[in-house]
Amino acid sequence: MQVEINTRQFFKGYIEGRTYDNLWPEMLKLKDWPPSNKFDDLLPRHCDEFISMLPFQEYTDPRSGILNLAVKLPPGVIKPDLGPKTYIAYGIAEELGRGDSVTKLHCDLSDAVNILTHTTEVALSEDQIAAMGELKMKHKAQDEKERLERGMLQRIQESSDVAEIAGQRDPNLGGNERNFSRDEIGATIPEPSTSREETGAGALWDIFRREDVPKLEEYLGKYSKEFRHTYCSPVEKVIHPIHDQSFYLTAEHKGRLKEEFGVKPWTFEQNLGDAVFIPAGCPHQVRNLKSCTKVAVDFVSPENIKECLRLTEEFRQLPKNHRAREDKLEIKKMIIYGVERAVNELSELISTPN
Repeated sequence: MQVEINTRQFFKGYIEGRTYDNLWPEMLKLKDWPPSNKFDDLLPRHCDEFISMLPFQEYTDPRSGILNLAVKLPPGVIKPDLGPKTYIAYGIAEELGRGDSVTKLHCDLSDAVNILTHTTEVALSEDQIAAMGELKMKHKAQDEKERLERGMLQRIQESSDVAEIAGQRDPNLGGNERNFSRDEIGATIPEPSTSREETGAGALWDIFRREDVPKLEEYLGKYSKEFRHTYCSPVEKVIHPIHDQSFYLTAEHKGRLKEEFGVKPWTFEQNLGDAVFIPAGCPHQVRNLKSCTKVAVDFVSPENIKECLRLTEEFRQLPKNHRAREDKLEIKKMIIYGVERAVNELSELISTPN
């Protein structure tokens, strides 16, 4: 969902926070900035400083990294935009469950490194904390009600005698499916592990192994109706559970994923100045614990060429209007020019007399 807001209002909210009329936090994110101008054209000094601080520059330097295949493309060839790009977004420590400032679960065509360059903590008033608590209880009650309704529909659909099932009383509902006490709801849905006091870090990352992708996709397909996307509406249609970028696994979902499928991500906090490496093809998600400014750059490592090719083919098979099809890496072109450059350099070395 996109909103219109001027620059001053956005950054005022970045520092002080923004709320809706019901005091629920409004979480905004400025993604992939600058959208068209190259980062080094618009902010040349900042770009130089960012590139100079990159770790493992043999891989990550977007200009001269000797192990970065993206730099092997010659000057006359159109190159994919691999950054650097800036991500500026709001965030609070407590997991909201709806409307968090997050990067939803997805995986990228190439490798990437993401550096947290600035954070600021937004103070919540006592009135806002109380209002958020009330709203979260309502959200949990609504989620539980919808879960029960889906369970009833599934049992009816699976039964060969719909009339008989419809006439029976479900003992699990007890006739009180619309009334839940706070204690009952709290016992049904555990509180997230991150509390308001845990404010030392700027962002919470979850990165999954490539080997776990099939089970992760199976889990998302099984519980897709429990997730909420735009306008906090349930996810109704799933084309690809990861490439759709419609899911964020809360603490509850991560616990259930581990319990039922034996899968858990690498979960860690990113502090100011930390660089996070994301290998190509590894599904990942991010939630801001504070308002954060991050700068990221993509690169193409020789070790992950096979995965880049596999993902390129997977993206190509998505529907034409799918958001993930917009990613163009030109990986085959990089391979050709990379091999040509290596052969030329090797020929020069061989022909040079000792």
